[in-house]
Amino acid sequence: MTQAIQRSVLFALLLAAPALIGATPAPADPPPVPAPAGEAVAPPVTVVPFIQPFDLDASRRMSVKVMVGGKGPFSFLVDTGAERTVIARELAQRLGLAEGAKLRLATIGGAATVPSYRVAALQMSNLHLASVEAPAFFGRHIGAAGLIGVDMLEERRVLIDFRKESMQILETRRRAPSLIKDDDAIVVTARNSAGRLILSDARLNGKRIDVIVDTGAQTSVGNMALQRLVASKRANRFPFEPTILDAITGEAVPATRTAIKRIVINGMDVNDLPVSFADGQAFRVLGLHERPALLLGMDSLSLFDRVEIDFPNKRVVFDLPDGAHRESGQRFAANGIAAGG
Repeated sequence: MTQAIQRSVLFALLLAAPALIGATPAPADPPPVPAPAGEAVAPPVTVVPFIQPFDLDASRRMSVKVMVGGKGPFSFLVDTGAERTVIARELAQRLGLAEGAKLRLATIGGAATVPSYRVAALQMSNLHLASVEAPAFFGRHIGAAGLIGVDMLEERRVLIDFRKESMQILETRRRAPSLIKDDDAIVVTARNSAGRLILSDARLNGKRIDVIVDTGAQTSVGNMALQRLVASKRANRFPFEPTILDAITGEAVPATRTAIKRIVINGMDVNDLPVSFADGQAFRVLGLHERPALLLGMDSLSLFDRVEIDFPNKRVVFDLPDGAHRESGQRFAANGIAAGG
C-alpha cells in the first residue's frame, strides 16, 4: 500500500483572512496555463443546475472550463478546501486584469506576499459567479489556470459523479433534501469553519477527529495531533516514511507519510488510507492544530460512486459503490473495496 502513496501535496492559506487550503501534486513537467480558446415540511426548492463533465488529471483532481471576463475557456480546479478563488498570475497578466492589494500568506513552509487581481466575472456554461479579488500564484504551482474556492460555492451544493465523470453545481437553500436517494448512502452532518465543512462524526481509535472534504487535495493530509494519534496505535501496520509537501509558493517542505489502518465516518469504515503529515499553519488558522484533523483528499473521495457537498445545509453525502452496503458491514479500502465484518 505504501508504494501507492503519492509523493507530493500542497496547501496554503491567507493570514489576513480565513484559510485558503488546497492540495496539488508537483509534476515533473508542469503543464502551462491554457491559452484562451430535507425535511417533509420544507417547501419545494427550485434549482437551476449546471452540469458539466470534468477532467481528472493524474492526481484525480477535478478541473472545469471557466470563462474569465468573457475570455477563455480556461481550466480551473474545483477546490472545496480553498476559502478563496485563485487565479494563475500568468493568466491574470495576459488578460490585463487590474492588480489589487498585496496579500500576506503563510504556507506549510513559511510566509510570502503575493499579488491579487480583480476578476470582473467568472462563468461556467450558464452559471454566473460573482466578481472576485483573487490571490494569484504561478500556474505551474497551481497545476491549472486557477481554483474555484468555497467563496463561489458557499450558497450552492456540489454533486460529483465519479461514474459519469460529471459535476453538478446547484443553487439551493436550507432544508433542501439530498439529491442522492440511495438507501446505502452515508449522510454526515458538518459544521462550518471559514467556509469549509468539517465532518462532525469521524473517529480514529475511538477518538473523535475533524475531517474536511477537500476536492483540491491529491491525497489526504493530517496535522501533527493526528500523526501522534496514529503513532500511538501499535496495531497500525504501516511504517512512517519521509516525503515532501510542495507549497503553493513552490517551496518544498519535509513531512512524513503512512497509511491509516481504519477511520470510521458515521459508521462507515475507510481502511488503509494514505496520509501525509505536516505541522501546517492552515490547521492553526482553522483552530484545528490541537486536536486530530484530516483533509480528506481525492484519493479517498474517488472510491465512492457519488459525493454531494451541500454548503447551506452543512451536509456531505457519500454514495457507496456496488458491492459495499452499510448493512453488510463491508468496508472501504484505499486500494478498493475490502470485505469486512
